[in-house]
Amino acid sequence: MKSISLTGIIAASLVGVVLGLGQESTPPASSQVGHPSTCAPTAFLTFEQGRLASVDWVEKGASKVHTHAVLTQSFIMDATIDLRPDQTASHAAATMTKAGDEPMQATPHDLGKGAIYWSTMIVSSLEQAVARARILNQPSSRIPGVSPFSATRSELVVDRLDPTDWIVSFQDKHYQVATDEQGCMISATLPEYGVTVERRSGFSPEQYPLWPPYAAPPDGAYRAVEVSIRAPQGHVLAGTLTIPSREETVPAVVLITGLSPHERNNGEPPWMPFRDIADALTRAGVAVLRVDDRGVGKSTGDRAPSTTFDEADDVRTEVAWLRSHEGIDPKRIALVGYSEGGLIAPMVAANDASIAAIITLAGPGVSGSEVARYQVEQGVLHDPGIAPAGRERAIAKSLAEALKDLTPRESTFLTIDPLAYARQVRCPALIVQGGADTDVPIRSAERIAAAMRSSGNADVTVRIFPGVSHSFLPDPIGPGRGWVYLPGFLTAPDLVREITQWSVSKLIHSAKDQQKKD
Repeated sequence: MKSISLTGIIAASLVGVVLGLGQESTPPASSQVGHPSTCAPTAFLTFEQGRLASVDWVEKGASKVHTHAVLTQSFIMDATIDLRPDQTASHAAATMTKAGDEPMQATPHDLGKGAIYWSTMIVSSLEQAVARARILNQPSSRIPGVSPFSATRSELVVDRLDPTDWIVSFQDKHYQVATDEQGCMISATLPEYGVTVERRSGFSPEQYPLWPPYAAPPDGAYRAVEVSIRAPQGHVLAGTLTIPSREETVPAVVLITGLSPHERNNGEPPWMPFRDIADALTRAGVAVLRVDDRGVGKSTGDRAPSTTFDEADDVRTEVAWLRSHEGIDPKRIALVGYSEGGLIAPMVAANDASIAAIITLAGPGVSGSEVARYQVEQGVLHDPGIAPAGRERAIAKSLAEALKDLTPRESTFLTIDPLAYARQVRCPALIVQGGADTDVPIRSAERIAAAMRSSGNADVTVRIFPGVSHSFLPDPIGPGRGWVYLPGFLTAPDLVREITQWSVSKLIHSAKDQQKKD
């Protein structure tokens, strides 16, 4: 069965995404075509819905360009590329590093012929695409791109609207690029994604400091403590507890990962949804515990035989540990579960009346077998190579293949009825789902809510976020295809804001209101 998680997708995207960069040059196509100029060193800032998601520092000479990009303050991409006079790339020496890790030694390699260096993860490569288009001097140019990290090749299209306005198209994305008369990029936008890229002179690395994935933020807004929690079964759950910088006792949240093996951020840099959520909640006054799954990262134990029920036991262990932790209010502990974690949160809350609230993020409201079929259906229905008449046969074949050689975790997940647990939840609940989810049926959200309400729970809220994928990243143009090739990497800011505001309302404001009544 297809795993419901970020990890596999991210691993694939980091290998397959076209990683590159670049800058431009050349006077207007109408005049000195073929004689590129050099743009001044600069920084390109990428904002997603107004939040800074990455910075790309670029220096370019006549035959060489150096780019140093930092994504979500935690993922560093550094490359030096040799250029030919026609603005195609010949050689590169590049590295990718997590913040806090030792820098790697760059190994030079050949990029072949006829392609620019190109990457959606390094936005200055948009400028390089325009530079090549100015050399070709056509209304529309098809331009090969090559990754300086893997030599992976792709193709993009650059359309010239006028000497300073361009459309760069790649993987169904259409960047609106503005340049000056010399071809130096001033800005770029992906309007449907809320992504903007801005050229900034004098923006220093100190203004966008590095942030190791498990550390406290550079601005010192709160503390981050490494923890080790011993489970009754004998294994140790390792994680990070973020604690607000306040004197009073605070509420806390436990984050619960999805079906595949996950470390505590539920994804590797630059995509770290659990760090995004933990950061927002902790800044708002809620402590957050996020842990590596059993047998993953720094957590011990054997994951291979573990099931959904075993993970629920681990969550209960984490809740018990939090209740005994100094500075945490044991009566104000909530659960936030993603994907399979959105099933586990109700499982735990169903038998623990002391849980203050739960949030399900893309949690299943149908059986695991229905989830598996939905995933296969989405792949088939959106495959233009499969004719309508052959879809049902393709679905049956793909589903049979997906259900072979299941792990104990996957086999157990297929048999669980999530609504049986939802009906037993009595605490306040927020049900969140993305409108472009191709991993869990979107009808799940209202099914979970209806099951909770059927047993008398009146405090149940549903929020559907249009154009957001199962991974909670923007995907407005089509199921599953959007976020992998984005230059922004933040968990949907509106969604994180909703989680934060709702949590504060239930865990902080409601408690204060109750104290006034008492």
